[in-house]
Amino acid sequence: MTRPKPIDWLVLTALVVTWGSAFAALKIAVAHIPPFWNTALRLWIAVATLGVVLAIQRQALPGWRDRAWRFYAFNGLVGMAAPFALFALAAERLPSAINAICNGASPIFTALLAHLLVSGEQLNGRKAGGVGLGFIGLMVLVGPRLTSGMTLEALALIGALTGAALYAVSNIVTKRAPPVPSTVGALMMCAWGAVFATAAALFSGPLPAWPPMTSALAVLAQGVFPTALATIGYVYLIQRRGPLFLSMAIYMAPLWATAVGVIFLAERPSWTAFVALALILGGVALATLEPREKRAA
Repeated sequence: MTRPKPIDWLVLTALVVTWGSAFAALKIAVAHIPPFWNTALRLWIAVATLGVVLAIQRQALPGWRDRAWRFYAFNGLVGMAAPFALFALAAERLPSAINAICNGASPIFTALLAHLLVSGEQLNGRKAGGVGLGFIGLMVLVGPRLTSGMTLEALALIGALTGAALYAVSNIVTKRAPPVPSTVGALMMCAWGAVFATAAALFSGPLPAWPPMTSALAVLAQGVFPTALATIGYVYLIQRRGPLFLSMAIYMAPLWATAVGVIFLAERPSWTAFVALALILGGVALATLEPREKRAA
């Protein structure tokens, strides 16, 4: 594979900022919008945004019988509707920084699944050590909260980590999906996610009353930036660079998210959260980043 180009690094940086900021916006949104409806609304906003981008680019969606629809239907559920809902549910109980740290574990799950499912991505000693270090970080994060039993906070943590694992499944599947333009793939993924999320929202309860302006703007921002525009970048990088290069965005996003939570939401994560973050990010670095001499080769 050729070396990353400047545009690849630019897209990666944009993903770090948008994904990292999404957890603060999610925390603000779920204060007045139920989690399942927040998920459905942000996905329909993303579909509308991507529709405009697609029209500007003068691109068309593939026919309904195209097998790409089946891949993105699965990813719409596993990579969007389900994890978005799990993180939204967790946001009701957890600080945005803790939610982001849980999300930061997804490259660990990606490396483990790639070892099992992707040819040429087997774990060597260094990567296996990274996976192990990451799981130690997860235990540091979850362990103290499990000592009191299955509290709502502990369940929220488990839900957020499940969402991170689902993102890993989505990363593997997207790499195997039939190649389509990144905007087309993003729209297909968001559209299926919106359908699944709406079904879950209708089952969970009626559409809530119009929320305060802060929550309304927060869900709008979630739909436009980390969902719509970032998904274009996600599909673009998965197709051009693969899931391991993309994982660097997830590697950095928790740091950005923690800073946003501390500065703008006055969150004060415990010292164990910072220890867990350091262990998880160290594990991600070992599991996903290639040594310089191997990259040069």
